[in-house]
Amino acid sequence: MFYRTIKITLILLLLGFMVFPVSESFSEGFLPEKAESMPDISLSASLLTKYIWRGQNLGNEPVMQVDASLSKYGFTLDVWGNYSLAHDKTLDSGRYQEFTELDYTASYEFSVGDALAKLGMDTVDILEPLSIKSGYTFYTFPNLDLKEKGSYSHETILGVSYDTLLQPYITWYWDVEAGKGSYLQFGGGHTFELGNGITSSIGTAFAYNDKQWTNKSGWSDVLVKADVSIPVLEYFMVTPQVAYSVILDRETYSDAESNEFYGGISVGFAY
Repeated sequence: MFYRTIKITLILLLLGFMVFPVSESFSEGFLPEKAESMPDISLSASLLTKYIWRGQNLGNEPVMQVDASLSKYGFTLDVWGNYSLAHDKTLDSGRYQEFTELDYTASYEFSVGDALAKLGMDTVDILEPLSIKSGYTFYTFPNLDLKEKGSYSHETILGVSYDTLLQPYITWYWDVEAGKGSYLQFGGGHTFELGNGITSSIGTAFAYNDKQWTNKSGWSDVLVKADVSIPVLEYFMVTPQVAYSVILDRETYSDAESNEFYGGISVGFAY
């Protein structure tokens, strides 16, 4: 019942945004102008058909994923959660209408071009689009006993990206606790302007898993995804999305892992 209520509400909300015009007064924004000293605030809630993470199925029933972050001067503090919407306790490994994961991330990202300019140094054209990111994530799994092995973990993050047509990036995730291993992801994508602030994005990523949450190493998975983002009331974004996850090496993950098609819709707020 809980899942059906959320689903119907989101569908009606999306249809309302698409069918009914937004008044000019609302489209200009209903919140006061943000002070320069304030951090950027971002909130989102996503309803997805299942929870797929780095090629692994961590929830075969519908889930609600929520996120909240504060950002300023390149620093970001983020809290992310996954809530199981399973309607039957006998399904999905016992996950049943509860938070199965809460993650806390602190990160810092900077543009090499901007950094050189601030230091008064001559910029090199090829370096201007380059960005570097580092961070740390504390994974927790509230549905597990804290004394149980694997009920929490720690991961460091290091990544580089290049702001050009296909937005290429490389990110290294190193789990130093329960996952004990590395996950190296290579990806890219492109965003198309569709008019009236609406955009469509496509992207792909493939990864090499070095014994992270598994006992083998290999090219583990490929992810292909697409979405359409529709702005609403200046601060909100409604985003239908689909994705397909492909397992490259079934020796890296267990034979139980399979290719997965999933999708959903998210509603985001940015201020």
